[in-house]
Amino acid sequence: MNSRTTALLFAVAGAGACSAALAQSSAENLSVVFFAGGNADMPGSFRGQTAPLETSDPNGTTTYDDLKFEDAYKNSLLAGAELDYAFSPHLTTFGRFTYSEFNGTTHKIGTFVPGDEQPLEDINANFQDTSTDELDLGARYTFSAGERWRPFVGAALGAAHMSATRAEIGNISGVGTTTVELGRADTVFAQRLETGLQYSPMANFDLRLTAAANHVDAETRSNDPNLALVGLDSVQSEVRGHWDYPVEIGAAWHF
Repeated sequence: MNSRTTALLFAVAGAGACSAALAQSSAENLSVVFFAGGNADMPGSFRGQTAPLETSDPNGTTTYDDLKFEDAYKNSLLAGAELDYAFSPHLTTFGRFTYSEFNGTTHKIGTFVPGDEQPLEDINANFQDTSTDELDLGARYTFSAGERWRPFVGAALGAAHMSATRAEIGNISGVGTTTVELGRADTVFAQRLETGLQYSPMANFDLRLTAAANHVDAETRSNDPNLALVGLDSVQSEVRGHWDYPVEIGAAWHF
């Protein structure tokens, strides 16, 4: 084997070793996170007002109470996965997918006052479950790099696909139960701010506690004529846009 061939072989081997080292270094910066949690609060109003709304017809008068998101939905649960890449001990970028489920409740939305002095009738709505699929891209800044306990802050932008929001309105003056579509299914813009604490019990495994604020944009309202049954026919509705405040617990594995 001549010296030129030997040098070429050493060059190829060196390039291969460098490539392997770079690949390994890149892989060491990757993390996979699985998380679950729930919403601590979901403020906001379907109707966008705080004063009761009154409507009248020949059969009587209906007074609708202010309808908040937290009245309609309880026990919001979420779960998802995240892929992180650390550019430095302090700065990490991430992509995450979150599935959130909002469990509907039965709630009194107003009172019907008959015109013939009959007893008052409560108007109840049975809100159907709804859900959101959200994909976000963001960045996170970690303090106290290298320590076991590391606080962090982060922000992300993304898109959320919201399923339709529906409710069954109870019998009002003998008209029977009616299903109302409060909002159509749609994909909308979403923003996220977060803070939390990450703990490393071992070299390749972390536990993460996160508190976040999510905002979902939307102006897409339903055209359902039955919206009048919840007092939304002539009022500026805020059905689709809202804030929620999730709290998450996650487990992170480093490659």
